[in-house]
Amino acid sequence: MFILGTVSGDIVVTMADAALAGLPRIMRADDEIRWRGQVLTSLGLASLAFWIILWLVEGPVEPLAAGIVFVAALLLALVLGAITSRRRVAHAMLTLRPPRLVVHETAADARERRARAATVMFLGVGILLLLDTLVSQVGATAALVAGAGVGMGIVDRLEARRWARAEDERDSRIFLMLRPNALIARMGVQDAYEMPRARSGDDDAPPPDIFV
Repeated sequence: MFILGTVSGDIVVTMADAALAGLPRIMRADDEIRWRGQVLTSLGLASLAFWIILWLVEGPVEPLAAGIVFVAALLLALVLGAITSRRRVAHAMLTLRPPRLVVHETAADARERRARAATVMFLGVGILLLLDTLVSQVGATAALVAGAGVGMGIVDRLEARRWARAEDERDSRIFLMLRPNALIARMGVQDAYEMPRARSGDDDAPPPDIFV
């Protein structure tokens, strides 16, 4: 069911939730990348805490070997993440255009999606670390996850600041697309979408559901 109306002269089209469910969604680039950076950093720190606890209780860990793995993973994540981040932002800024046939993700939907994503990531890593303690005497997996998580988290936090600066410079809001069943934004290159800032002064007010 479609409902057509006007708001301040602009055409607004809404649809039934069942029809909206199959459409891609857009979310603010700086908010999404900052959240992803926070989750990755938390995941890395949790893995590091797990390794430290094992070491304190004299579990199956080798500090020197695990430390080398941690530093190597951290540096690799920082270098590769920085290169990928620059490419991602540069490509997005060259492809900015108004969004079409997408749904703006509400704050409630974003909270639910992010909670599910964080649960899946932490549960998966937790199971992996527990299994690793049964077959390894080094603790390398925990060190690897810790280094990669912290490194990627730092890169994403810095990238979020770049998105925020780009919005201020262009006096607009920049969005990234999320596929219908995806839990987090793509790590690779993707297009971005731009809309002027809300004239009402409420920059967080969502745009119309569908853009046609």
